[in-house]
Amino acid sequence: VLGDMLELGKHTIEAHKNIGRIAKENCDVLVVVGPRAQMIKEGALEAGMNNENIYEFLNSLQARDFMETFVKKGDLVLVKGSQGMRMEKVVEAIILDKENKEKFLVRQDREWLKKE
Repeated sequence: VLGDMLELGKHTIEAHKNIGRIAKENCDVLVVVGPRAQMIKEGALEAGMNNENIYEFLNSLQARDFMETFVKKGDLVLVKGSQGMRMEKVVEAIILDKENKEKFLVRQDREWLKKE
């Protein structure tokens, strides 16, 4: 599950596409989150990844809802994106020990939880 990388400036397009190429070689399924992540998808497709194995979402809340039902026992999931993408919401949905999530998740204080 790869979200936008927000701090890349002039390297934005190529860096996102390169991540997509790398993902094609290392992932069975690619989930991209955010408008810049479209370029991750493009890189994966250019490298030969099947479009049917790529899922796109506008934000981490949409990705969270998808991942809650998509991930199965035994799946290995990498979740990464810039802080502003709030990717911890995706991790929260798939974490096994939900009762102790504060021990495992970042940005769980009251102020952060108000943000989308």
